[in-house]
Amino acid sequence: MLKQYSEEELFRRPFSETQKRELLALLDRPASEIDTSDIPEILELPPGTIRGRVRGGQSVRLNEELRQHFADKSRREGVSFDDLVIETLSKAVASSPASR
Repeated sequence: MLKQYSEEELFRRPFSETQKRELLALLDRPASEIDTSDIPEILELPPGTIRGRVRGGQSVRLNEELRQHFADKSRREGVSFDDLVIETLSKAVASSPASR
């Protein structure tokens, strides 16, 4: 069975120097020359698999100061930008007098 990695395991660790060299070498090669034979073919996606984020509903544009604040904080805390904004807004709504 394949090991399943969380998003944090995949994207929050820095690449080693060896990994960086291997990735840079792959960038210079055409896709037809990259051996993918050791990657198992996926015939069926497991339940709950997300192939790409589907965005729905309204979008909100943040000014540059807010965007930078949340971008910096999301990197420091290791959480996604969207989750951080949603959590912050949810807390603000829950503590506002109109929601009581």
